[in-house]
Amino acid sequence: MTDTVINSEEHLDMIFKLRGAPIPLDNGYVIYSALCRICPTLHELKDVGIHPIAGIPTQNKFLELTPNSCLKIRIHHLQIPIIYPYLTGQTFEIGQESYQLNIPDYQAIRSSDSLYSRLVVIKGYQDSSSFLEAVQRQMDSLAIQGNVELLTRQNGTPQRRQLTIRKQGNEFKIRGFGVKISELSPEDSLTLQEQGIGGKRKMMCGIFVPATRPKDERKTP
Repeated sequence: MTDTVINSEEHLDMIFKLRGAPIPLDNGYVIYSALCRICPTLHELKDVGIHPIAGIPTQNKFLELTPNSCLKIRIHHLQIPIIYPYLTGQTFEIGQESYQLNIPDYQAIRSSDSLYSRLVVIKGYQDSSSFLEAVQRQMDSLAIQGNVELLTRQNGTPQRRQLTIRKQGNEFKIRGFGVKISELSPEDSLTLQEQGIGGKRKMMCGIFVPATRPKDERKTP
């Protein structure tokens, strides 16, 4: 593949430092719900994704925040003025704990020939082989060419993870897999990062980032 690196012209990552008490390890729905309480518009916006939060997992299924932990929102640049006033300088709550959002930094989305997502969920596909086929169909619909594989654990088994959603007192678990897509052109790499694969992108699913990342960004379990 080419060594050319290009930046997205329309999408970027909006980054807030995140400090405070440990948060639940399975936090995609929890964080999204907390943000929607202070920014109801977030629920309506499309082309928005929230990255998994980096931290140190504890034995009691919590995630300990570190100096490198942040709330990172992938967004179209025209949507920034819509949510900026609701989030900047505001406080959101998880249980009894409060978390302050500062003035955000912004980071360009850059192409990389190899990307991964720690959790991709596609409704109706729980088996690894049929799941891979579903990923490929979504890539085809986006006209993205690349080599798709499931992330594996040390014992060689696929990295199956879950997202817990709570609605009206009921709890639902949505399961999916970690996915790596390589041999991407710069243009296809940006499309994949902008559009993602699967559902629940606002709950930290289907968000793709370069496969080679600094160690301090690899602590999300």
